[in-house]
Amino acid sequence: MLCTFEIMFDIILEEKSLKISRRGNFIMKKSLFKNTIYKALLSFVNIVIPLLVGPYVVKLLDVELYGIYNTVYAEFQVFLIFASFGLYTFGMREISKIRNDKEKVSQLFSNLFIISIISNLLVGLIYLLYSFATSSGMALALYLIMTIQIVGNIFYIEFVNEALENYKFITIKTVVVKILYLISIFMFIKNPEDIAIYAIIVSLVNFVNNILSFIYAKKHIKFDFKNLKFKKYISPLIVILIITNIELLYGQLDRVMLGKFVDGVSVSMYYIPYYLISTLAAIPYSIINVSIPRLSYIVANESKENYVNALNKIISSLMFIIIPMCLGVFVLAHEVIYLYAGDKYLACIPTLMISCILRIFLSTESVLTNLVMYPNNREKTLLKFSFGCGVLNLLLNSLLVVFGILSPLTAMATTMVAEIVLITIEYIYINKKLELKPKFISKQNLRYIILSLLFIPISLLVKYINFGFYINILVIMALCVLLYVGVLMILKDENLILIKNKIFGIVRRRKNG
Repeated sequence: MLCTFEIMFDIILEEKSLKISRRGNFIMKKSLFKNTIYKALLSFVNIVIPLLVGPYVVKLLDVELYGIYNTVYAEFQVFLIFASFGLYTFGMREISKIRNDKEKVSQLFSNLFIISIISNLLVGLIYLLYSFATSSGMALALYLIMTIQIVGNIFYIEFVNEALENYKFITIKTVVVKILYLISIFMFIKNPEDIAIYAIIVSLVNFVNNILSFIYAKKHIKFDFKNLKFKKYISPLIVILIITNIELLYGQLDRVMLGKFVDGVSVSMYYIPYYLISTLAAIPYSIINVSIPRLSYIVANESKENYVNALNKIISSLMFIIIPMCLGVFVLAHEVIYLYAGDKYLACIPTLMISCILRIFLSTESVLTNLVMYPNNREKTLLKFSFGCGVLNLLLNSLLVVFGILSPLTAMATTMVAEIVLITIEYIYINKKLELKPKFISKQNLRYIILSLLFIPISLLVKYINFGFYINILVIMALCVLLYVGVLMILKDENLILIKNKIFGIVRRRKNG
């Protein structure tokens, strides 16, 4: 998998490393190859650890208590989003553009850090008032425990390390923190009633992660409070806050409404499938995340042709993995839920299936948003589109409440409808106003879709024959991989051929070395 990402980014910028000038020994030339490997490794760890911890926690903890936790966490995330104030996205994009100038980076970093202190303290106070006014018992205890994350969020300046492409540090730091998290879970979570201990561990892990990132960033960037003008950043931050967190009107809204109008268990039934497919999608999403700083740089400093070529290669690379991954989980939804959550959550199998399809649309929308609209400074336009479709989702969910059919499955279905509408509007705008044509529907991408759809009849046939639960899983996975890789190899697919060549090249170098 790591080799896959090495190839993809060799493709994206045609094995060309952008030579960035140095000022005061501040920024060294970054290797896109190494950055991608670190980012992919980071994503791999972010998949493996949750897949080890998740089944243990979900199967052990009491269903009702876990439902309370997910309900509280869904509401807490709303406050955390406002406390973060869009600083991550804005900081990464703006520092990426000026990263060659040490003085400007220091000034921007100082301004954003002050804003972070103010926004987190203000939202933290409102959060405490809300907690005491609306909850009691275990729910109140969980609300208060999560204040640890708001304090830690003051120091959430990972955007600096992302913008400066310090992926080696980010990877090492995250691996260490995740391992500590893994050890803590298995050491301290022993009983179904240990939900408060679980919340404490999650909150402390986030706190430590943010503090370590802050300490490292401060070694490279000094505070510069001589010429503070943080007021000028408030307006663009508000815009980005709304744009990047329109999720409040999508998946987040779904969970909050389920908690208010159904029950806490339904929140878990929604959250588990959504979380599973989101976790698995972390590795292919590395393509998008690693590309944001580089595409922002290309838009600002290179030709439109270079930008379009890089964009379309990123899309092809993303589709190469995300489509078969989502459809692979789709055909094994029953098995995935059983292995991850056990018998208690089998009712969310249909929700996982629709979540897999939704994830493909979310990936498409993420490309249009993060790699086209943002780098081309179309935040205000995107705000209108996203807000409108978010309101559409709110209206659809409200109708579900009125007719008494709000459930994890129907809530996710309305979100998918809203996402499809948003993608359509964004694509039309990008095509007409920006005169760009992202190639989502290409011969190569259609090939990935058709081959992945064949996973469905393969899985049905194997399950009909029925070799047994675990053998069925292995046979389905083997046949699907053989079909996908075999056909692409015969057709000499560009992505797959380059992966093969790179793997053989690495093997040869290791033998010779």
